[in-house]
Amino acid sequence: MNLGGFPRRTLRGDRAIYRVHKAGQSPWWFSDDGSGRFDPIGTGHGACYFADRPIGAWIEVFRKRMLLAEAEVIGRALFTVQLGRDLRLADVTSRRALQYGVTASVGAGESYDASHELAAAALAAGFDGVRYLVRHDPAQKLHGYALFGPAGDWPAGTDTRIPDGLVEDAQRLFRYRLLPTP
Repeated sequence: MNLGGFPRRTLRGDRAIYRVHKAGQSPWWFSDDGSGRFDPIGTGHGACYFADRPIGAWIEVFRKRMLLAEAEVIGRALFTVQLGRDLRLADVTSRRALQYGVTASVGAGESYDASHELAAAALAAGFDGVRYLVRHDPAQKLHGYALFGPAGDWPAGTDTRIPDGLVEDAQRLFRYRLLPTP
């Protein structure tokens, strides 16, 4: 797949991005085994998944499991980071991506095959990652970022427990429910 001229979007280095991850573990985990939608399989790199807003990071983790054990939420952390440098992302949300055969299914389909192929091609074309729509947001207003790289020298950012406000947003906007710990 040749991505010469593919639509791009700059993720500014001064913009905060968000990731929900297991507390006590590094937020900088790069998936390369195909379990993530935009894993650039077979390239020697992986993808670390972020969102443009905390609620997008929540949905990337909890997806459509609408009833969650409180302990599962308590066992997670919200990572907020500014990368300190601009990144060039392949923008699969652009209408111009259609001329490359990219449709909404690349970010929302059940199969990840086309997404993996696109990610590997984007990495080969010099992109730092992929900008996509968060699949489990029916309104399609939240953006995700799959950043390419190996684990290594990435900014520290801020790790906090999941804020009450984020839990409230998830409950209000999407109707997630928490089962209290007995």
